[in-house]
Amino acid sequence: MKAKNRKVKRMTAIFMAAAMSMTLLAGCGGKTLTEEELSFCQTDIGTLTAPDHVKIVGLGESSHGASEYQQMKAEVFKALVKNNGCRTFVIEGDFGGGLKVDTYIHGGEGTAQEAVAELGFGIYRTKELAELADWMRSYNAEAAEGRDLHFYGMDMQRYDNNKEYLFSVLDEAAPELSEEYKEIFSQLTDDNRYVLDNSALEQAQTDALALLKAMDEKEEEITAVSGKRDFAFARECANSIYESSELCASGTDYNSLRDGHMAEKVEWFVSQGDGSLIFINGHNGHIGKSSVSGYTCLGARLTEAYGDGYFAIGTDAAATRFNSQKDSGGFEVMEVKNKNDLNRQLDKLQGDYYYLDFSEVSEDSGWQEILNSSQKITSLNVGIAGWQKISKMFYTQAVVPSADFDGMIVFREVSPTAIVD
Repeated sequence: MKAKNRKVKRMTAIFMAAAMSMTLLAGCGGKTLTEEELSFCQTDIGTLTAPDHVKIVGLGESSHGASEYQQMKAEVFKALVKNNGCRTFVIEGDFGGGLKVDTYIHGGEGTAQEAVAELGFGIYRTKELAELADWMRSYNAEAAEGRDLHFYGMDMQRYDNNKEYLFSVLDEAAPELSEEYKEIFSQLTDDNRYVLDNSALEQAQTDALALLKAMDEKEEEITAVSGKRDFAFARECANSIYESSELCASGTDYNSLRDGHMAEKVEWFVSQGDGSLIFINGHNGHIGKSSVSGYTCLGARLTEAYGDGYFAIGTDAAATRFNSQKDSGGFEVMEVKNKNDLNRQLDKLQGDYYYLDFSEVSEDSGWQEILNSSQKITSLNVGIAGWQKISKMFYTQAVVPSADFDGMIVFREVSPTAIVD
């Protein structure tokens, strides 16, 4: 046993030494562009404008827990509102929870902090996202009829807020159906969604499909009372209950299934809109146009559906301090560093970040060399274990920027979000 322990310790030491060597080597060398080439870097996000043919702009973030990424989603959205007439903000958050935020920005009760907390993820309970919700509320208070902004969620991992909106509509328009399914769905809650066995989840899917059929049969009756919009959103809440149940029972297909349903949600938002530009936001791994994680991601599905009508913007930072979520649900600040040819250009630039539209440098050989070569960009989801910081293999992902994005916003450094309890 002692010999075995010594062998394990020796192998661990070898691994850590190798990992540290790889990390150090990865930061050496690289390509630096000329001053003329760096002139393509844009630092005023307020002038960002999507091409006329674009229907959906996606903004990724390499970490959910960084303040600058949450602030940047607000700045990009504001630019698109001003320059492209964009009126729909869609986040990688709960569909029903997003409706709570949408109610708030249209004059609903409560506070912005309470509203964004309904999105279902602790990473969104931040001062930065609450400030965006308050800005949207102020905008809507002055907006002309039909020019108001909307805040939606494209995820489907929760039950409670979807049930609440669904039954608020059915209580008025189809009370018998509402009472029947309140009982049927009583065990489907946010608190127990991961403890239900597969038989219960499969039954929930069957029940949700039956409700969807019943609602379709009563569409004219429900619409007469609640209106077309409320019927459509209530029906999509019922669909989200089906998707959440399917997702919880999915096992190894979880990521592929989730991104597939998020893509369907985005397409649904397009179908419900008036043709104006839609803005979506999530992790780089969802927003990117190629599937680099072994499953077909949201961005790849939207690219297949809309072609160049989908415009994807990625993010990266040379130094990342972020709120890493622990298993307990709390947060601790973690820090990682990662040098690549994209953030290396900041060594010769003033300011904290730059935006590069790849179409602007299509004829520049220096930029094309960088954009068409593999770059390891930071890839942090909700959290990271302390020991994983020893090697970039645990917190970076190799992408070819031109294959994954249409543009990138690259930061010198980012800092932790302001978490609101």
